[in-house]
Amino acid sequence: MTAEFIVISGGPCSGKTTIIDELARAGHRTVPEAATEIIEDPAFDGLRTDPCEFQRKVLTRQFENEKRMLETAEPGSVIFLDRGIGDGFGYLSYHGLEPFEELVEAWPESRERSRCVLFFESRPDYQAASHRSETPDEARRIHEILLADYRSRHDRVILIPWLPVEERLAAVLEESGLKGRSD
Repeated sequence: MTAEFIVISGGPCSGKTTIIDELARAGHRTVPEAATEIIEDPAFDGLRTDPCEFQRKVLTRQFENEKRMLETAEPGSVIFLDRGIGDGFGYLSYHGLEPFEELVEAWPESRERSRCVLFFESRPDYQAASHRSETPDEARRIHEILLADYRSRHDRVILIPWLPVEERLAAVLEESGLKGRSD
């Protein structure tokens, strides 16, 4: 039995990275958001102006991050992903673009490895992170598209309400079947 992924997704600035950081502090295995890594990397300045090429780079980085984590993971362990490969479909749709071949080909294995998608509801008073550029309306639209897309592609999408960090972390662990454990 190989390691399983639990994807944490949601619209921009819905608290995904905060929970990923808390999971890591509690000893759980986590994979950072590939898109944020690329946005913050000066080597990729200006790439966001080409949404399709940006998503290609995100997919490549996601593969690298997942592979690195799987190489050291114990069989049967759980790895939390700050966004997953499936997010690429939603972001391309948001930009009016069709999925590219590499993304379509990557999805079946990613889907199979992902136990569930924990989809975070957005905070009521949207506050963009320093690396995000979306307006509240754009963030809301991205949230809607990502949720609809994941629901069409994965049979276990679980909504996690906006809650204080400790309560949201508890909800994530409960839904993951890991309450009271670290992996």
